[in-house]
Amino acid sequence: MALTLLFAAVSGGLTALTVLGGVSPWWILPLWLGYYVAVALTAIILLILGLYLFLPKGNPSPRLRAFTHRIIKSVLSWVLVSIGTRVKVTGAYKLPTVPYLLVGNHRSAFDPLCSLVAFPDDMVFVAKPGVLKIPIIGSILDRLCFMGIDRENPRNAVTTIKRSAELIKDVGLCVGIYPEGTRSKTEDLLPLHAGSFKIAKLADCPVAVVSVRVKKWGLFPHYVELRVIDVMDADYVATSNTAAMAERCEAVLRKDLGL
Repeated sequence: MALTLLFAAVSGGLTALTVLGGVSPWWILPLWLGYYVAVALTAIILLILGLYLFLPKGNPSPRLRAFTHRIIKSVLSWVLVSIGTRVKVTGAYKLPTVPYLLVGNHRSAFDPLCSLVAFPDDMVFVAKPGVLKIPIIGSILDRLCFMGIDRENPRNAVTTIKRSAELIKDVGLCVGIYPEGTRSKTEDLLPLHAGSFKIAKLADCPVAVVSVRVKKWGLFPHYVELRVIDVMDADYVATSNTAAMAERCEAVLRKDLGL
């Protein structure tokens, strides 16, 4: 809301100056919209460049990471509102009060963005390696401890799983991963990779299961619902194998999604 008001105010001021310069009043709305988009894009580009130039390589300090996460959440929230995406969260009170592993079904590229905005905890995601290869943005995500996982390369996958567990156990971040391994292009749930739950085993942490429902018109989803439907506490994780956790996760997801 604050960013929207700021961009609108700057856009309105620029539009007023343009109209006072002799432009027909009929151009007020197109000019306002044009300036709004231009100001917003400029602000986002400057933010990305600023993070890229000043965010230190390696692990940032906890305070700097938390500050950066707040900025990213604010910008992502504005972006989602601007493209008409409404995010609804139910069951957030079930989330553990300690760092946890977040798992769920994967419906669209917007799932992690919505989760970052919706959930209060500082969270990083395990994604496909290609995400971290995006110029500048990939570098920023890497510095914030987002990780890529190559499931075709067992050694790489094990390294990522161990690193994820360290971030939960030693750094205090929550980690999100989609056990399906890729987005489901149908309404069905793809088979879950039990290896994803190895992160929780190594970190001795709870697992929060989130079901994702997406309604899409055009290019962008207009409605995303995130439902916290189950929490496997640390005791359950310690006494269960990864196959059992994956089976429980799939069962509650199928039930909630009506599959």
